[in-house]
Amino acid sequence: MSINRRDFLKGAVTMGALAGAGSLAACAPQGGADDSPTAGTTKARSWETVPDPIPENDISETVEADVVIIGAGVAGMTAFMHACEAGAKAVIIEKMSQPSARGLDMAAVDTRVQKAAGVSIDKGQLVSDLVKASGYKANGSLIKLWADKSGEVFDRIIDLAADHDAEFVLGMGSSATANAPDFTTRTYPTDHNLAGYGVHECMEALVGWMQERALANGGASYYKTRAEQLLKDGSGNIIGVVASQGSSYVKYTASKGVILATGDYGGNEDMVAEWCPLVGRVHGTAYIPPEANTGDGINMALWAGASMQPGNHGPMVHPIQGGGALCTASFLRVNANGKRFADENTTLPGITDAVMSSAKRTVWTIFDADYESQMASMSALSTYNFNTAGSLTEYFMDGSMTPDAVPPLPEIVQMGIDEGATFEGQTLEELATTIDVPADALVATVARYNELVDLGVDEDFGKDPACLKPIAKAPFYASQVPAKLLVIPGGLNVDDQLRVLDSEERPIEGLFACGNVQGNFFANDYPICAPGLSHGRCITLGALLGAAVAKGSLVQ
Repeated sequence: MSINRRDFLKGAVTMGALAGAGSLAACAPQGGADDSPTAGTTKARSWETVPDPIPENDISETVEADVVIIGAGVAGMTAFMHACEAGAKAVIIEKMSQPSARGLDMAAVDTRVQKAAGVSIDKGQLVSDLVKASGYKANGSLIKLWADKSGEVFDRIIDLAADHDAEFVLGMGSSATANAPDFTTRTYPTDHNLAGYGVHECMEALVGWMQERALANGGASYYKTRAEQLLKDGSGNIIGVVASQGSSYVKYTASKGVILATGDYGGNEDMVAEWCPLVGRVHGTAYIPPEANTGDGINMALWAGASMQPGNHGPMVHPIQGGGALCTASFLRVNANGKRFADENTTLPGITDAVMSSAKRTVWTIFDADYESQMASMSALSTYNFNTAGSLTEYFMDGSMTPDAVPPLPEIVQMGIDEGATFEGQTLEELATTIDVPADALVATVARYNELVDLGVDEDFGKDPACLKPIAKAPFYASQVPAKLLVIPGGLNVDDQLRVLDSEERPIEGLFACGNVQGNFFANDYPICAPGLSHGRCITLGALLGAAVAKGSLVQ
């Protein structure tokens, strides 16, 4: 769905239309006492009120298992397959009608595919960069665990794909910027994709193969089954879960442990406001059905005495779906006041953080008629961003384009104009009027920017000189920059073995977490230095956890 200038500038009023599949408009700060249902009252939030236990006489059936996995996404299904292969009697339950899988890239280090391509990654530097990207708020031991084990785990996934006549290849990150001097812009070739599979198809196929393997090894899956409450024994250990199936309840007992893999809380407005308030300023959501990721696992865990990760949460917000042509390339960017505000040659989270933090949540990318020749000499990061975000992503989603075979730039710019997300003016003043920014401010900003171009040095914000391109030749263009939420990969406080911790940071026996419900792996922002890390973390840690719980051992 395309967005026009007026809708883009309206802000929260139009966020539902921009999202296409739900909105977080209600998460944005609201003013005045009249916003509450009743003046002077405070609405209790879901995790703050522990529900009464579901009565035994309301439970119609008991299913006994060694391991119960809650959530049939990438992490949950990987844990399910590995638990079954390790010999456990495992079940997986999911409130939706089918497994959940979206997106594309999967990150790993030292796989057979990388070795065959001659790709070598400095693992220590990668781990260091990921810890730095979190502001040292993530658990570096968990990140190192992924880096150390991802190669051997993913080689088994490569074998699984081969059993279905599918082949893994390296993704866009294979031509990225691992040697950049600034860790904030380094991007390593970690991403793997299934050759010939489009966006979403890749993960859907993989999750399906995992489920097939798990069921062949004695597992059982239950869909349209919503986990309601974790079960404790007299010592406070988690021994199972009660779930609803329509109007009836089923008890699933777990002699070895319960693994929470329920996804993030991006669809829960109260949780977003509490733990990730900046996300309340996105222009919509992408990928995730709004009814899917509502923080159910977090609710159940907190009711059972769990705690949340101490570091702030790092959302995955990208400038995708609905943006203008070339909006993520490293041209000049201005805010709603027509002023430049940062080095434009930055990562995708840097771009969207600026959008969410800017006045009116509005940022424009400005370029001139020479954009085609200018793009050819821009930085590798600018090219990477252009090929993985912006206006093209809607076409990547529907399969009509692939990131490695996009149309010529003039066609892309015309598409942006036709869709009402890119605007053209014969003068800067005309362009400013069209996009509703102060003309005098935009003219002054461009004049200063052109001075820096002539100097060959960005004295204001230190941008890579390769991305300093003049804005001098008419027509002039402006593309709006979107900020769309994919997922919030932050959650429950866990230790190095993925055991969920209570408020005193003691493990809650029998309760584990992996995937986006698990905290301590990301903080601040979702980092771009390891493309595919969200899926890669889910696969590697899910595999290790499923096998460990099945064997009654610790993850190592």
